[in-house]
Amino acid sequence: MNVFLTGDIGGTNSRFACFQQEGNKLLLESAIAVKTNDFASFEELLNALKENGSQFDVQQHRKFVLAIPGPVTPADVLSFPNIKWAISKSSLKKLYPDTEIFFINDFSAQAYGCLTEAVADALPLIKTEQTRDDIAIVGAGTGLGHGTLKKTAQSGYLHLPSEAGQIPFPFANDEFEQKYRTFIIQQIGIATLVGDDVVSGRGLAILHQFITGKLLSPSEIAAELDATSETTQWFAKFYARVCRNYVLSTLAGGGKLFISGGVAIKNPFLLDNNAFRNEFLQGSDTAQDVLAHIAVSLIHDERIGLFGTAYYASKLVC
Repeated sequence: MNVFLTGDIGGTNSRFACFQQEGNKLLLESAIAVKTNDFASFEELLNALKENGSQFDVQQHRKFVLAIPGPVTPADVLSFPNIKWAISKSSLKKLYPDTEIFFINDFSAQAYGCLTEAVADALPLIKTEQTRDDIAIVGAGTGLGHGTLKKTAQSGYLHLPSEAGQIPFPFANDEFEQKYRTFIIQQIGIATLVGDDVVSGRGLAILHQFITGKLLSPSEIAAELDATSETTQWFAKFYARVCRNYVLSTLAGGGKLFISGGVAIKNPFLLDNNAFRNEFLQGSDTAQDVLAHIAVSLIHDERIGLFGTAYYASKLVC
């Protein structure tokens, strides 16, 4: 029996869980979430976790697997957008010399989560009978994340980390979108807009401000929207566009796309509408042939990253 600690660092929330492995089953024993930027350093965050029980004390575990919101590189210091602190691998090694610490990209972890019970109640948005086992995941929260799992001949999966949220966003050449593009540039002062800027919590807030003139938080905006609102319709189109472009690059043979991220998990109506479906299925004849073989589902469980990190820990590093 294996017991291990996992973590999933996000721009807004960081989640940690203790899992027990019994055969092929992963049992979630306990979990906790904290606000990422409430702490001055990652070491301070980890120290605070111990106050919630010894199961969250890193030094009590043989292995600690951590999902991070950025690429896993050989560098000692890992820095992340939207987070005021960084992670020093050497500092962690000094603090926890008896614990092996592994890192995985957060959306690679979420992709592995699609192989677990975390997607058991996922909401189908687009159904198709013809799917392969390849999996892609896209999720908007503080930023816009992407990840892919490719089925291998050995009945396993190869995870392909992605930073597709940094790809320039493809605005259409129509009056609304060009005016909106100019508005975002004026708001955030960046000439080249990427997916993170448009399909994210911040992107939703800027879009709603452009349409209504109201400057509200994403949660305040969601409270006054429904599936037919103009803000909803445009945000659904933009979200579908980044999803479509990503699966055309990664699931050309068909497969399953899962959508995660706090923006849509908390507000399913933002994607469960025809504006999303119609935009996703647009394209050339070739593109439509590919898209016809891709099923799309919206995940409900915000712990998807923790389950995926646990899967990675149990199958690959433990």
